[in-house]
Amino acid sequence: MPTHDVNHPMRSSSPTEKLIWVIRAGKNASAHGLFIEKSLIVLGDAGLGDLKELPKERRAFYTLYESKHPDEGFVAVHGIGGKFFRFVHEIRLGDLVLYPCLLDKRVYFGVVTGRYLYDQALDQDYPHRRKVRWDGSFARVSLSQSARREMGAARTLFQFKSHVTEIEKLISKVAKR
Repeated sequence: MPTHDVNHPMRSSSPTEKLIWVIRAGKNASAHGLFIEKSLIVLGDAGLGDLKELPKERRAFYTLYESKHPDEGFVAVHGIGGKFFRFVHEIRLGDLVLYPCLLDKRVYFGVVTGRYLYDQALDQDYPHRRKVRWDGSFARVSLSQSARREMGAARTLFQFKSHVTEIEKLISKVAKR
């Protein structure tokens, strides 16, 4: 099994390659309004504060999360700390975002247009945010069973890798309408 340096982002060597990210809107789609009405993607507050000042190293995110949640185990610390690291440092302007909505069974797609921002003014529960431009949506059932399984991974934020061509075709179809 390949290993990687925990301080090195898992990103393609090409700085211009656009990646596809899947993000969820929290328990019971509680951030849906922020996503769709405010054109944001957000992460819930884990008591971490503004993450811009942390070193651009995964370990710094793990350490901060662990200091705020000392009863959490290794898997939780690395999973949640890593999620915040990806949100702040790995997602780039121009990357594609997929939001599988539980409310209407559609997958919204858009492009990241803003850098990481910590702002509690709009919603204290979701202060970690980035601007997006939503370009459309398609029915989740339009995806192959395998792509639905990948998109259904039990994580809040992750890179979508295995069915990129399928997603690109669906988006292209929606764009032609």
